[in-house]
Amino acid sequence: MGQSDIIIKPIRAEYEQFRAMYNHFAETDNPLLRTVLSHMVQRSGKQMRPILSLLFAKLHGGITKDSYSVAIAIELLHNASLLHDDVVDESLMRRGQKSINAEFGNKVSVLAGDYLLSTSSAFIAETGNAEMARVMSRIGQELSDGELYQLSQSQEIDLSEYTYFKIISKKTACLFGACTQLGALSAGATAEEAENARKFGESIGICFQIRDDIFDYFDDAQIGKPTGNDMREGKLTLPILYALRQAATDSVMK
Repeated sequence: MGQSDIIIKPIRAEYEQFRAMYNHFAETDNPLLRTVLSHMVQRSGKQMRPILSLLFAKLHGGITKDSYSVAIAIELLHNASLLHDDVVDESLMRRGQKSINAEFGNKVSVLAGDYLLSTSSAFIAETGNAEMARVMSRIGQELSDGELYQLSQSQEIDLSEYTYFKIISKKTACLFGACTQLGALSAGATAEEAENARKFGESIGICFQIRDDIFDYFDDAQIGKPTGNDMREGKLTLPILYALRQAATDSVMK
């Protein structure tokens, strides 16, 4: 049994229900949009974020109808951010295959991302929970803020660890925190329990991003996906910051 199977085991049936519901969002009478969405669904990743959300709903009382709406909304928001990021970064590959913007062009990719964002909001609205809607709105702001902040720092050759952690907190950790927080809220958790869930999720997000940044310097065959993208895009991540610091230290010692 692999690590993913172990993680999903407590919510195996609920996760399959989520996947069935998630795949339905691609059904539309717009031929181009249907093609793009089907293309995206077929290339879905590990769906860690909705899995986290469902796990925390289960932990805090049980998975409800709102839990499914939250899980779908989170996955849609995440994929919308990926579509937009690939346009901004001019990335031609996503999960080992041609990205949506490479396949269909930037205009289609941006508009499809906008469609996903709106659909995500619709799923959250179905819960009728103002607090969960507030959390989702904040996450949308944080993701955009993080992307713009990273762009503003892209030419800085003396990027600090503080700046690095600020970027990944906004671009990655905040979404993981929302997953756990919203999952808990969907099951009727108290405000204190939901806040603790958010903090736990953000810590997972920080660990996830650091690990992902380290893997970017491994061979593709070892990781199972394209690597070296950060260096090609000029992104200074934690491994490079440590390497530069060590090089500077070695230079002084000589």
